[in-house]
Amino acid sequence: MAHDNKARLPQVQLESWVRQYGGALRNYFRRRAPRHADADDLTQEVFARLARRGNLSDIKMAEAYLFQTANSVLIDSLRRTESRGGSAHEEFEDGRHGTESLDPERVLIGKEGVELLISALYELPEPVRQAFVLYHFEEFRHADIAGKLGISVSTVEKYMARANAHLLARLRDGPRN
Repeated sequence: MAHDNKARLPQVQLESWVRQYGGALRNYFRRRAPRHADADDLTQEVFARLARRGNLSDIKMAEAYLFQTANSVLIDSLRRTESRGGSAHEEFEDGRHGTESLDPERVLIGKEGVELLISALYELPEPVRQAFVLYHFEEFRHADIAGKLGISVSTVEKYMARANAHLLARLRDGPRN
């Protein structure tokens, strides 16, 4: 029975700190964490770290210790977000990201554009078209294209410029009748 009471002491202490400091920690995170971070999740992580620590009796200044832990949780959260490219993410906005339905006219315009691009590609001389396809669809580097086609990198660059100019002109001018 004495072992049971000893095991419950850290839990009782932790529950007391949750009630006493939980709101202040949430406010701390709301002021300092980026918009996408959840203050409740970050606060929970502070208390989860304390729970994993186990013995809380040697903590003399609970508030200072909790906020130092909160600072560590915030820094770790920011590092995780940054390592996953979180700062490059944009909030989803209906008007900006196009959730409007694809009406038949819009679908037809898209299909016609693809057909025009394919037709324009076939108007190019074979080696120019091959270089373009290898670069844009197979993701080859210019040096790799030169090796595969047996031409110089300078020639690959000229082919790419020629293909791009031709395709842009054809897309701008529309279908030929």
